[in-house]
Amino acid sequence: MRFRDEVDFHHKIQFRFEKAYRLGKKLPESKRMLNLELIDCVSDFSGYIEHDPMCLFYCLYFCIYYQNKEFLEFVRALIQKVSQDPRIDKLLEYIDIYGLQKLKSVSEQIN
Repeated sequence: MRFRDEVDFHHKIQFRFEKAYRLGKKLPESKRMLNLELIDCVSDFSGYIEHDPMCLFYCLYFCIYYQNKEFLEFVRALIQKVSQDPRIDKLLEYIDIYGLQKLKSVSEQIN
């Protein structure tokens, strides 16, 4: 059951990030509503997130990849409540130091 929850979470959250990114570029005024969909998705999987807080690392990765500064603040608040993982803290530190744009450009060069 846990594996199914994990796969469901990752697919749904990735789909919503991509949707927010694509539609947000076309209709910037819809970005807030699209981020609310992301928040709803995370809320739907709150039990899973409490069980496996590393999925918040995954959310941070998508904040970088899709350049979603607004949702980053929601994830940051959630991390403060749920996770005490040094890997997540390190990624947040990199985001704070280098910013989403720089981290994305560096990861594109690596790929």
